[in-house]
Amino acid sequence: MIRGFTRKKVNSLTLGEQLKKMRSDSRLTLHEVSRETKIPVKYLVMIEEGDYEKLPPDVYVKGFLKSYADYLGIEHKKLIGLYLRDKDIKKNLEKSGQGKKAPQKFRVPRFVVTPRMITAVIVILVAIGGFYYLYREIGRFAALPRLVVTEPMGDTSLEGNSVTISGFTDQDAKLAINDQPITVKDNGEFRENILLQSGLNTITVSAVNRFGKIASRTLNIRSNYEKPEMALKENSGNNGQVNGEQSKKDKRVEVMVRIDSNPTWLSIESDGNLVYSGTMLAGATQSFNGEKEVRVTSGKANQTFIKVNGRAEKILADTPGIVRDVVFGPND
Repeated sequence: MIRGFTRKKVNSLTLGEQLKKMRSDSRLTLHEVSRETKIPVKYLVMIEEGDYEKLPPDVYVKGFLKSYADYLGIEHKKLIGLYLRDKDIKKNLEKSGQGKKAPQKFRVPRFVVTPRMITAVIVILVAIGGFYYLYREIGRFAALPRLVVTEPMGDTSLEGNSVTISGFTDQDAKLAINDQPITVKDNGEFRENILLQSGLNTITVSAVNRFGKIASRTLNIRSNYEKPEMALKENSGNNGQVNGEQSKKDKRVEVMVRIDSNPTWLSIESDGNLVYSGTMLAGATQSFNGEKEVRVTSGKANQTFIKVNGRAEKILADTPGIVRDVVFGPND
């Protein structure tokens, strides 16, 4: 008990009001009381303010009040009685509705969505979309088309006379291999079989977008393939030999195709079956055989020269454009 304090009777004020008054009269702060009684400051505040619902269970609160009463020189049973009385009164008031807070008034928000605001938002969104489209188109105009060659990966050397060129480009790009147009799939993928001439072949793959921007890739491919020879030798009683093998010309057909100075797209069918579809480079030579017929389609007929069954070489047609389904048989 503090020196100079005498025991006093508690008047009719609430527990919190009385404790606060006595503490004030004694010129004590909550921190001083907490230091001496070991009661946390937050619980002292709750007791003085009457916030009983936030306090710990009653057994702890009674201990707090006993320590507080001993410190102030007050009968602790009186404080505990006031605590229980105030707590019951507050509980009864809450049950009857008197202790409840008045319901908050509903306020109509000042921000109201109007048709004019909706129209303005739509106009703004359309404007943003237009700027984005314009920005993207400007970017496309300035950028080169995408061109990725996945096969072959770089310069190479082959034993055969053909190579497959494949990769990706933009969907709307125009693709060419050595200026020969190549078909591009909807997803931008391309794949083309190329017949090579013997020796070094320079292959340039180029893509042009709709703004005229060009991306290109050059490949140097060496072919160690030896050109087939179809020299017809004079021999009484037969039509001659091809590559040193006896051939009966009335039963088979053999067509050798040679491309002159410009790459040319070709489609070759043998006895109704497609045996080749792709691009032959300038100077490339390839032989095709069939039992009954060999059918030739050329994208540049005046660049396509043929030897049929070992006879003299001749041009497929004088036209510079496409010639389709030229048929050669054993008797040609």
